[in-house]
Amino acid sequence: TMRDAIYDLLCAFLLGLGNMFLFMGQCYDTQLAIVEPVLRSVHDRAPDTVSAHAGFYGAGMCTVFFMLASLVSPCVLGVLGSKYTLLLGSLLFTVHLASFQYIHYLPYYITSAGIGIGYALFYSGHGGYLTEHSTKKTIERNSALTWALATSCMIAGGGVLALTARQPAQELVVNGTTLVDDLVNGTVHETKSRSFRTYSDAEIKMVYGAFAGVCLLGNLVFILIPSKNVANSIAARFGRKRVGFVDQMQKIYDTFTDARALQLTPLFCFLGLSTCFWVGAYPTTLIFSRALSGYIYLPALYLSTLGLGEILMGLIIAVASKRIKNFAQLPSLILGSVLFMVAMVLALLSTPPAATNSPTSDPTPLLEPNPAIALIIALLLGMSDNSFNTSRTVLCALVIPENIAQSLAESIIFFVAPMMSMSVHFGLISFFCFISIIFYWRAAKSTRRAEKE
Repeated sequence: TMRDAIYDLLCAFLLGLGNMFLFMGQCYDTQLAIVEPVLRSVHDRAPDTVSAHAGFYGAGMCTVFFMLASLVSPCVLGVLGSKYTLLLGSLLFTVHLASFQYIHYLPYYITSAGIGIGYALFYSGHGGYLTEHSTKKTIERNSALTWALATSCMIAGGGVLALTARQPAQELVVNGTTLVDDLVNGTVHETKSRSFRTYSDAEIKMVYGAFAGVCLLGNLVFILIPSKNVANSIAARFGRKRVGFVDQMQKIYDTFTDARALQLTPLFCFLGLSTCFWVGAYPTTLIFSRALSGYIYLPALYLSTLGLGEILMGLIIAVASKRIKNFAQLPSLILGSVLFMVAMVLALLSTPPAATNSPTSDPTPLLEPNPAIALIIALLLGMSDNSFNTSRTVLCALVIPENIAQSLAESIIFFVAPMMSMSVHFGLISFFCFISIIFYWRAAKSTRRAEKE
């Protein structure tokens, strides 16, 4: 009925809205884009407080605990239900962001582990809520809508960074009058003393305080979000029930012996690698590269453009899915892969190799770095990320294997990130991108064959 259709759409919108508030400050999007330079600044002022690469190590701990907690999060989902699992996971996000009011390695690493647990709970609740409030006809639309809203956090997060940004203590030599002028003229800022952007204690408290405040709004959304299932939901169709720990371990074993699930493993590893790149490695180069470090608003514009790309691709997929059968599966993945590889080539040619992990004034392989190239890369990365995650969500009905494979890849990359150059990122991601398309095609083909039978 029309009432059910409106309720279905409203639930998907509120789920995406809650995601947007949380992800504005969460570890994989807005906050992770600046956390490495932020903690590097704290380390430079007080080396005993936190390590130089604590941003990467904290993200690594987050993904390790995410992987471990994913083993039991479906059990929690069965006990609490999707709404309260979402709420519990979201509260751990807020605690992590609030810990930046007092930066020390002990609370930082503890809350980094906590946010990993929060992610596992949150994504289990997210998947449960989406299937409880979507039908077979609306799952593609709702998935694209919630993901586009969730990742539009980068636009709002970029606004927060821009509003809280302060001029560095070091005097800047500015060749253009504004960043807009620089985008047009291709000029760059050069610092007289320091070759990378630093963050003061007051600036860190202001930025992360704003992020924590917005996360509280996300907590409020999940308190108020309706819990009643839609008629003929996917969850009701498959008869979801509470899952015990022993049953969950058996389910994991059965999953890893299922050929179709194993065929999706390269895709999840690729998503882990690509996520590490666009939320950690590349935005770090915008601050650690001397040619770009003077643009104090560039990280904010990067995040906003990334979010714009996510929304744009979400709209494209939503429209195309109505006209092209299964567009949100393999066609979406191929389109995203092409856009992503174009972005990777531009990043490889316009970024000093060492800028992914340390401040540098080294030359680039070919292209002179400038804000225009960085924002083009951001747009392409945002569009491709939405394509990848929509393809994954639509095809995959099993949450556990994707959490394990993807989080394992992410945790490994974050721990070794201080030793990885831009060319290493490019090589690894290109390899997994190619094989993930092949195996995704085989898995999609097997799924369609099974549906016909």
